[in-house]
Formats: sequence, C-alpha cells, structure tokens
Amino acid sequence: MSVYKRGRVYWYEFWFRRQRIRESTGLTNKQAATDVEAIRRAELAEGRAGIVRRKTCPKFEDFVNNDYLPWSKIQHEAHPRTHMRYKTSSHPLNEFFGKLPLDAITTAHVEKFKQGRSEEVSSATTNRDIAALRFMLNYAMRKGMIVKNPVHGVKLLPEGPGAMRIVSHEEQQRYLAASNPLLWDVATVILETGMRPEEVFTIRKENVHLLHGYVFVPTGKTRFARRNIPLTDAVKEVLRRRVTTAKGPYVFPNREDFNRPLTTVKKAHAEALRKAEIDPPFRIYDLRHTFGSRSAMAGVDLATLKELMGHSDISTTMRYVHPTPEHKQEALRKLERFNVDQGVCHVRKHRGSPQKSPQSRGNSMNRTAKLLKRW
Repeated sequence: MSVYKRGRVYWYEFWFRRQRIRESTGLTNKQAATDVEAIRRAELAEGRAGIVRRKTCPKFEDFVNNDYLPWSKIQHEAHPRTHMRYKTSSHPLNEFFGKLPLDAITTAHVEKFKQGRSEEVSSATTNRDIAALRFMLNYAMRKGMIVKNPVHGVKLLPEGPGAMRIVSHEEQQRYLAASNPLLWDVATVILETGMRPEEVFTIRKENVHLLHGYVFVPTGKTRFARRNIPLTDAVKEVLRRRVTTAKGPYVFPNREDFNRPLTTVKKAHAEALRKAEIDPPFRIYDLRHTFGSRSAMAGVDLATLKELMGHSDISTTMRYVHPTPEHKQEALRKLERFNVDQGVCHVRKHRGSPQKSPQSRGNSMNRTAKLLKRW
C-alpha cells in the first residue's frame, strides 16, 4: 500500500511521471490519510500541484555519448583506464540499446544482451559490459532521467578457465567447411592470429601492412592491447582480398553502412555449428582461446604469447593455455625417452639376474600407464 504509518502519523508514497512523491499527511487516522493521498493524486493528474511535465527521456546512445562519457572523462581523470573501460563497453551497448529511450530499457532487454554478448566474447568481457551498463544507468538515476535501474537483479556469468573451449583440428575443418565466406574469413583471422573478434571486426585498411606482414591494432583497454600482430600466409591472403574489395574504411564493413565496422557474426556462427553438427558447441571467442593453447603446445614461450594476444599480465595468458590430454601424454613420453637416453632406470632388478623379470617389466608398464591415466 502507498499509505503507511511512520511514528504516530501516516505518510503516503507513490510514483507520478517518473517522480517519487513521498509526503506526510499529518494525520493519525488511516482512512483520513488515504483520502488525503487520493486528493493529492488527483491534484497531480490535473496539473494543479505545480508539477512540471518532464522532458522526453533521451535515447540510450545520446545519453551515453553526450552525457555519460563526457562526465566519465572528467570524473575519472586520475584513472584513465576506468574511463577507457566505459568507453570500450559503450560500443556494444550502443549497438544493442542505442535506439531505446532510457526509461524503455527493461531487465528482459539486459538479459537478452547478456545472452547474445556471451556468444561472441568471454564471460569476463560480458560481465564488464554489464557492469558498465549498471554504472551508466545509475548515473541516469542520479540525474532524474529514470527511477529504476533494470540491471539490478541481473546475475553475472561465471568466469574462469572452466568456461573456455578449445576447438580440435577436426572440429575446425568441419566448422570452416560449413561457414559462409564472411565467417570463414573472420574465423581464419582469429585462429591464425589470436585477435579478439572485435579487433578483427574493426580492422581499418590503413592499419593493414601486407608488405611488412603485420596488422596494427590501434585501440584497446590497455596499452598492451595496442600492438602489431604478425600475419600468416593464410591471413595475408584474406586481408589482401578484403582490402581490395571492401567499400569504406573497414576491412570487414557493416552490411548496412560501409562506413561502420562489422559488429557480429553470431547468426552465421550458429548456423555453421548446426550444419557441422558440433556438440558441445563453442563460441566465436573460443577460436582465440584455441590460438593461445595451440601456440603454447607448439612451443611458443609465454612471454611472446602474451605480446601476441595483447595481455597486460602473463597470468592472464596462462588462463588461455590448455594442453590437450594427448599433449600431456606426449610430454610424459618425452620425459621417459629422456630418462632412458641418460641411462636412468627406475625398475628394480631381481637379485642374481642382470635381466629384468617379466613381472618387473609388467610393473613398470603398469606404473607408466597409471601415470599417463592420471595426467
């Protein structure tokens, strides 16, 4: 109920045109207080209470670009990385919520954004975007533009290595065979360079240096994300073809506006997974994880891999490195061969016999098998 007792007298509280009305009736009788509240509502509805009609609520993208980001730049002047985090998240948020008025955004919209975004990027990145959205809408509340933040109550996604998926070479072949030309190009670039999907989408023609064999990434949340990335022959071929044929400044332009970059390949990705019958499925971002894991298994040292992937800390790189069970088994076999070459024998010989007994050989094999199984 909107009428409640506070101390010895009754108060009323309700919302009118996105403004909270909370006042004391000065009365100790509940029925009389209810009548006062009804009169107050009628006054507001008739415009006799001095309430000025609020301006039309701005669209999300106008609020973010013209209000929130300029404020954030000044507010976080001492912490520019915080402002850069909001600026980075504003791109996918504007893409999804941009045309909606602030007061039209619902929790259902936020949940839909979370689901779609998580299919393109990691859980950690999705969570950061949702956190940025929460801060933006909190600021809108403080300015009186909205009365409720729809992000409140939305649960963040679980993070950590368990959410990663490494694509096998066999799955890769099936996936690429089922991909349309655009997805094939995007997936090939990610698999061969480890670039983030959004980094691939926003490659500009002037940042592609085929003669010197690298592409320059000019933006990112940290200085480590801004880097030169060497290109394989396969990626050179993809970029050479796209630089020649793409209209506008971007190598992967938006279908509706050539002056804007591509923002997603979600539908094509889902269709390729379905046609290739890949189960369990993987996200487009998992191709980046696959690059990191394959590079580590191929012998690329972590310091170099950190630079290639644009990480600010090597501990982050470690989260992308997931040797397969076969690779672990091969590592143990290498250790066995090395020990044999060095003349090391871990099998105890029977007394009086220079030969290994069949039982000893069997025990040795069993111990090795147990070790391999444990790995």
